[in-house]
Amino acid sequence: MGYTTEKGLRDYYEYYVETCKKHKSEPQNYKVFAKIIRQANLIIRDQVLTNDTFKLPYRLGELKIIKFENAYNAEKQYKWKVDYKKSKELGEIVYYGSEYGYRWKWIKSKAVVVGKMYYHFKPVRMASRLINKAILSGVDYYKYNK
Repeated sequence: MGYTTEKGLRDYYEYYVETCKKHKSEPQNYKVFAKIIRQANLIIRDQVLTNDTFKLPYRLGELKIIKFENAYNAEKQYKWKVDYKKSKELGEIVYYGSEYGYRWKWIKSKAVVVGKMYYHFKPVRMASRLINKAILSGVDYYKYNK
């Protein structure tokens, strides 16, 4: 596999089985392995959504949700998101406007990994959608400064 292929749970399970064979131990079946990984991911997700930073083990960096200022430049208007519902009601194009944006961030600068520029973190869609619910429930994320 090259650098552009994404790894999935099955790939990690195969690696887990190989590692167990090297250490001469009995691996768990796939269903148990998958359940443990999914539960761990939910715990990590919930911790980060409460405006906490999750430090990844083995000095792999940190996961957090960052708050950043939206820069509205008239020359880049084609990139702005359109609010189609309000646009239809008013009869003219209305853009979403918010002073701040929020997103998941893997802080790679604290990671000690060879070739880390080839890796990226992309959360599942549900995790990204839960940021808005957290904001509506009163969580205020810190503004990210590089």
